[in-house]
Amino acid sequence: MLKGSTAAAHRLNPYLSLGLQRNPFVLEDSLAIAPSLWIDRGYSAPPMPRAKQLIQLIGVKGAGKTSHLKRWQAQTGGTYCYYPPGWQRLKMPDVGPIAYWDEADRIPFAYLLVGLLAAVGDRSTIVAGTHTDLSRAAFMVGLPVKTIRIARFDDALLQQWANRRIEAVKIVNVACRLRLDSKKAKEIAADANGSWREAADQLHVWAARRAIAA
Repeated sequence: MLKGSTAAAHRLNPYLSLGLQRNPFVLEDSLAIAPSLWIDRGYSAPPMPRAKQLIQLIGVKGAGKTSHLKRWQAQTGGTYCYYPPGWQRLKMPDVGPIAYWDEADRIPFAYLLVGLLAAVGDRSTIVAGTHTDLSRAAFMVGLPVKTIRIARFDDALLQQWANRRIEAVKIVNVACRLRLDSKKAKEIAADANGSWREAADQLHVWAARRAIAA
């Protein structure tokens, strides 16, 4: 009877066969990343408020810009302002001791100049996640710029990230049968082209196939 119950449970949740509670690569609704899952890439420490500067994080879509903004905001406070595509981007960016502007390259240029000029007067620290370099606008209003270019991750970093997520959903005292090897990590890292979102999607499918096979 116990064996039948176990088999039924595994059919309902095939990840149990791998020693996991669920698929490790289901991304959370929250934009913030749990501290236990955070991978330090050399700029985890937050900037200082009232530094009178623009700090811009430049990277491809899915590179981790938003994750860094939300991590820093959790430590420093300050406003977070996301700029969606379309007419909803027609809004003035917030300033203050420190303010976070996500997808800042979508801010209309006139609005961007006014926001940066306000930052100069308020001695604000502006942290911008962007796909393009905003330094021209900052220099026009006299705001110093610090640029962080988020490099594409390699297979070793992806392997570390993936195995940390697997570890987080392991069933206690049950052998885990899922591990991302270097060969698969190289394949996915090359396909993802610097996007953690793309890598997570591919890893989600990979884990699902392994669970069904098990």
